Amino acid sequence: MRAVRWLLVLLAPLALACDRTAELIPGSGPEATPAPASTPAAPGAPLLAPATLRLAAGEAEPEAADGLDADADLARSVVQIQVVDEGRVPPVVRDGSGVVIAGEPALILTSALLVAPWDAEGEPVYDAILVATSPVPGGEPRLTHEASLAAYDPVSELAVLRVEGRIPGEGAEDGDSANTGGPLLGAPAAEVGDSAALKRGDGVRLFGHPGLNPSGAPTPQAVMVAEAALAGVRVDPATGEAAWLTTAVRLPHGAAGGPVFNGAGELVGIAAQIAYSVAAPVAFVRPIDLAAALIEEARAGGGGLQPPLAHPAPSPGTSLRGAGDGVAIGMPFFAGEALDEDGARTLFDYARVFPAGANELHYEFVAQGIPNGATVQELWYLDGVFQDDLSATYNWDLGPLALVSDSLASLNPAGPPDGVWRLEVWADGLLRAASQAYLGVAPPSMRVTSIEFGEGVSATFAPTALPSADAERVFAIFGYAGGANASRLLWNVYLDGELLYRSPTVPWRGGERGTGWVGLQTPDGLASGYWEFEIAADGDVLVRDGFRMP
Repeated sequence: MRAVRWLLVLLAPLALACDRTAELIPGSGPEATPAPASTPAAPGAPLLAPATLRLAAGEAEPEAADGLDADADLARSVVQIQVVDEGRVPPVVRDGSGVVIAGEPALILTSALLVAPWDAEGEPVYDAILVATSPVPGGEPRLTHEASLAAYDPVSELAVLRVEGRIPGEGAEDGDSANTGGPLLGAPAAEVGDSAALKRGDGVRLFGHPGLNPSGAPTPQAVMVAEAALAGVRVDPATGEAAWLTTAVRLPHGAAGGPVFNGAGELVGIAAQIAYSVAAPVAFVRPIDLAAALIEEARAGGGGLQPPLAHPAPSPGTSLRGAGDGVAIGMPFFAGEALDEDGARTLFDYARVFPAGANELHYEFVAQGIPNGATVQELWYLDGVFQDDLSATYNWDLGPLALVSDSLASLNPAGPPDGVWRLEVWADGLLRAASQAYLGVAPPSMRVTSIEFGEGVSATFAPTALPSADAERVFAIFGYAGGANASRLLWNVYLDGELLYRSPTVPWRGGERGTGWVGLQTPDGLASGYWEFEIAADGDVLVRDGFRMP
C-alpha cells in the first residue's frame, strides 16, 4: 500500500500585523464610554503555505523510505486519549493524543486541557480516561487501557497520565504486562530532547490522531504526521520562559496533546490549542522543557492525582466566564521590541512593566474560534481614558485560528505617554480578553476586597450553599482589585491551624478586578473545627480567613 498523503487545508494566516500611529489622548477626566472605533485593521497577507499531512506509516516510496521508516518508528509512541462520561451520548467528552514517555510503569505526556476534570463551576465532567493504542504503526487504534492523572500543571497546561491497567474485557496477551500498568503493547518511550536548543527555521514533525467526529460517527483515526519549520517563540512575560513554539501548520483537533519531534527524533514539544475545541485547529507547541519537573513528579509519585480547584477565567484578562460559543482569545502579551523579517513578525523583550520613554509598545494575542464576518474590536485605554484614534473595529476574516500582532507607535519622538495602557479585545459584542502594560509607572499590588465560603459557586460568583458537614467540596470566593499584574496563584487550607492542603501553583488570568474562587475537594465531608483558606499571588499572601464547622 502506497503512503497516503493528504493536503492539509489552509485554515488561517499566522499573523495579522500593522502599525497604528495616532494622536494619543492622555486626558484626566472620568473614564470614557467605549465607542465603536472606526479605523479598520488591515489584515496582512497570508504567511502560511499548505502543509502535507500523511499517514505515519505505510509502504515507502524509494526516495522517501528513510523518512517514512523514521515516522513509523516515532508513531509507535503515540496514543489516542478519550475522556468519557458514560451518561452522555456519545460518551466521549474530549479526545486527543499523547506520547509514551516511560514504559514501566507506563506514563503518557499530553495536554492538560484534554484531561482537566472540572468545569468552570468545579463540577466533574467525566468518569474515566481511556487510552487507545495501535499495535501496528499506521493501523487504527483501539481502546485498550484506563489511565489516571499522575501529574498536572495548569501553568504549562501539560499533564502526565499513569496507565492503570486494561479496560475490563480486554484480556492481556501472552507476555504483555499492560494489565498491571506495564508496557502499552510494546509502545516504546519517546526520547526527550532539549526544546531550548531549537531555533527559528528548524524542522519539526508533529504527530497525532485526526480526532473523533463529535456525532460519534466512525472516522479513520490512524496516526498522522505533518512536517513544519519552527516559525518563532512566544515568551510568557510573567516568567521570561519560552511558553509557546509557533509553526505554520494547522492540524485537526485530535492532534492536541500529540508529540512534536526534532530532526533527530527527540521529543521537543506537545501540540496544543489555547482552549479545547473540536472546531479549532491545533497549531501551537508547548516546549518540552516546561514538562521536566512534571515528568519527574509523575515518575516519583502515584496515580489518581486530581488538579486544583480554581476558577479558570475562560476569558483571560478578566474574571468573566466563557460565553460557551467556542471563541477563545488568549491574554495579550506586550513586548518592547519587534522584528519583521521574511514575512513574519517576531516580538522580543516581553514584559508587563516598561521604562519611561519607551518608543513603541508591541503586542500580540491568539484568537481561536472567531467566525468569519464577526465584529472584532481592539479597544485601548490610557489611565482609564478611552483612546478612540488608537482603537480599531474590523470584520474578522482570518479563519478559526490566528496570531494577531501589532504595535502602538507615537507621532511624538518621545514615544507613547507614560501610564497604564489597557487593551481589551472584543468579539461578537463580548469582552474576550484584556491585559495591561505599565509604562514608566509601578503596577499596583493585588488585594482581596471580600471573601465568602460555600459548597458551590453560582453563575454570579456567589456561594450556592453554606459549608456543611457532608460537603464534598468547599470554595473560597473572593473579590479582588489590582490583579492585572499578578501572574500566579496558590492557596493553603488549614484545619485548627494545621496545614491540610497546599495547592500547586496555577496561572492567574483574572485581570485588574473582579471575583475569583479556589476550592478543596472534601469527599469525606468537613470535620468539626476552624477551616481557613490562605490565598497568595506571586508569593504574597492576600488573605487568610475561614469559617467554623460545628
